[in-house]
This record gives sequence, structure tokens and C-alpha cells, in this order.
Amino acid sequence: MPRLKKTLKMRALVNNVITLLEPYCSSHPDPKSFPPDPEQTFLLGNRYADYALAFGFALLFPLLRSLLRTIIYEPTGKYFMSRALPKGVKAIDSDKIRKWNESSWKLTIYIFFTTFAFLVSYKEPWFTDTRYFWLGCTHFPPCNMFVKKGVLLFYCVQTGFYLQAIHFLAFHEVRRKDWLESMIHHVVTTFLLVYSYYVNFTRIGIMVMLLHDISDIFLEGAKLARYCKQQSVALIAFILFFVSWVVCRLVYFPLVIIRSTLAEPMTLVGRPYGIDPMPHYAIFNGLLLVLLVLHIYWTWLILQVLILAIKTSAQNGDVREGDVGDDKED
Repeated sequence: MPRLKKTLKMRALVNNVITLLEPYCSSHPDPKSFPPDPEQTFLLGNRYADYALAFGFALLFPLLRSLLRTIIYEPTGKYFMSRALPKGVKAIDSDKIRKWNESSWKLTIYIFFTTFAFLVSYKEPWFTDTRYFWLGCTHFPPCNMFVKKGVLLFYCVQTGFYLQAIHFLAFHEVRRKDWLESMIHHVVTTFLLVYSYYVNFTRIGIMVMLLHDISDIFLEGAKLARYCKQQSVALIAFILFFVSWVVCRLVYFPLVIIRSTLAEPMTLVGRPYGIDPMPHYAIFNGLLLVLLVLHIYWTWLILQVLILAIKTSAQNGDVREGDVGDDKED
């Protein structure tokens, strides 16, 4: 009985949210005027084989990272940072080299995934119209929506990256002030990738990942510029980072993506086809809201850095990723 009451309260809350958001959604066509999509497709025949492929990518990423560190990141870091050393200082601090290697790797990854996500999605109708995240789905779970191979491959590669990223954050990377928040972010993102692949929310999932990777390109670029003592370049990159962060994570993400996930699955799939989306509706939106809370927290920290940087005409650090025990670095 208590569980039934809790379920009824949850359904009432969902209906209230949908009623509140529905006026702000795009005008809805008749979902039944769209022919049902074929069943979900997979890269290797079934989702579990695709999960195994993602795990294979997770094993390959550390090898690629080590290779790039040896042949590109470390040599270029030593070259550029040695030119910025004060007179009388001949050796580059090993921690600086380690941070340079980390930022170089992250910059490479964010550029790669941003480009990958854009190329496989920009021609799709759901890239600009959130209704197409859901139209064509006639039964659930999983949604019977066709997904192109490029999107599926992106999912497998990105899932593999975050699986190994959790390990590296826990045991190898520089421990920073927001280590716990970063770990929560990595775990939630990994679960979102695996879960959205399982229920076939891949269309909206790739848009979430695209929005999250764009701004970090500028952040890692700002760090590399600062390590080379190019303070003006670092400040410009940091301002671009902040602007893109606000636009992508604090405006577009909640007002377009989360608005869609809260209202449109019910108005375009649930009600027309008599589908009960629970508990998946609550799980998916709950995870997205956790990410939004992290964004708001990090924005408060980033604002401190931006104000300090503007006042001093130099970027003195990234509070969001400050190192433990060294408040003046990163």
C-alpha cells in the first residue's frame, strides 16, 4: 500500500510537470501520423555485443593516451614551457609536465568527440527539432527508433572513454579540489550512456554529450596557454569557455534538452500509445538533473576565476579543477 501511494504521487507529479511545460513545447503533430520506426539497430547484432565493444575501446584508450604522451604531448610541452622559464631556471617542474600531458589529452579528446558528434548528427531532423527525439517511437522500452551506425559507433567509443576515465580519475590523474564532483559526473555520465543505449534514447543522448564537450575545448586550451605563460591567450580562451559553458550547459541544456525529456516523451509517445514510461522517465530525467546541479555548482566556482582573471588581466587558475594543496594552480 505505501508503495502504491508513492507511485500515485510520482505520477501526479509527472502530470503536473507536463502540464506546466506543455505550453513551452513546440506545437505537436499527431504522433500517429508518423509511421512507426523499425526496431532498434545495433553495431554487432545486439546491445550486449555493443557493450563489449565499448569495453574494448576502454582498454584501447590508455594505450592511445600513453602513445600520444610519449611522441607528442611531452616533447611539445617541454619545448614550449622551457621557452617560458624564468632566467636562471633550467628544469621544468615535473608536476607541470604532468598537467600539460593531462590537458593535452583532454583537449584532443574533446575536439575528437565534438567533431564526431556533430558530423553524425547535424543533418538529422532531431538536431534542430526536439520532437524528433521521440516521434516514431510506438512502444517502450526500448523505443523502436532507427539509429544510424555513426551514432551507435559514437556511443560505443564515448562509453569506452568514460569507463577508462573513471579509472584514471581515481588512480592516475592529479587530485583536484572538485575530485568528488568530477567522479560523480563521470559515473553519472557513464550510467547515462549505458542506460540511454539500453532504452534507445540515443538521439537525445548524443546531443547531451555534444553540449557537454564543446566548452571544455576552450578550458583545456586556456590551461595549455597558461602553462606557456601566454596570459592574454589564456584569458581570451577562458572567456570563450565561460560564454560557451553558459550557453550550452545553463541555457540550452535545461531549456531545450531537459524541457524535452520532461514533457515530450509523454505528449508524443506516452499518451498517444498508452505507454507507461515509469520508472525510466524518472531515472533518465533524474540523472540529467544531477548533471544540471553540477553545472550550477561549477559555474559558481568558474565565476570566481573569471572575476579574478579580469581584475588582474591574467588567468590565475581554474577553481573548478584546482589541485588539492595548491590553490594557485589549475
